[in-house]
Amino acid sequence: MKKLLSLGLVLPLYLSSPVASAEGVLDAENFSANIAITSNYLFRGITLSNDDGAVSGGFDWGYNGFYLGTWASSISAVETESFEIDYYGGYAGELGGFSYSLDVIYYDYPGEAGGTTPDLAYLEYGGSLGYTFDASLEPTIGVSVLHSPDFFAESGNATAVEGSLDLSLPADFGLSIYYGNQDLDSSKNPISDYDYYGIILSKSVGIFDLSVGYSDTDSDGETFQGSATDEIYFTIGASI
Repeated sequence: MKKLLSLGLVLPLYLSSPVASAEGVLDAENFSANIAITSNYLFRGITLSNDDGAVSGGFDWGYNGFYLGTWASSISAVETESFEIDYYGGYAGELGGFSYSLDVIYYDYPGEAGGTTPDLAYLEYGGSLGYTFDASLEPTIGVSVLHSPDFFAESGNATAVEGSLDLSLPADFGLSIYYGNQDLDSSKNPISDYDYYGIILSKSVGIFDLSVGYSDTDSDGETFQGSATDEIYFTIGASI
């Protein structure tokens, strides 16, 4: 399992990938690690690296459907906070052509914000459901719902609902298309919600994962971010 920056705004791979399951709980096959470099760290259509590059990496464990992991990335500095660390866990499985997961994620931003900047850390929980068709290009449709009782920077209740379509193209290329809505607490944000969407073309070469993507939001998303969000970005990652 891994969370590549190129897929951070779709359904993070640690929420949707099959969970390893060697015979013993602590067998080496149940552990994995990943690292990636991207030209822009985008999360639900919003840049968290100020349209600059970012470096990320993580460690994961999975056993009989259960998983735990941590993932970190550089971000654009907010006061003294210049990186993000995620801690997550849950259960993922498959039944017929269906895949599903129940997930909890804690987003942490170490450092003291100070001044008028509130605590940035927040919790999300929810799940995902997908179905793979036995057809050409193996189309997979998916939906995920993640809710936070107090979103980023103490900004109140927030819920993200996202739909996706994944295709397996010839020559081992993959294509992902997604569309989501981030609902926000309008009493603490300039808007009540915004839509985000994008497309990603990816290819794995050995242990490396290469991708190019396009991400954008509607006009409300631009208001939420404070600047235009349409962006073409590139990512290269590796995992073991």
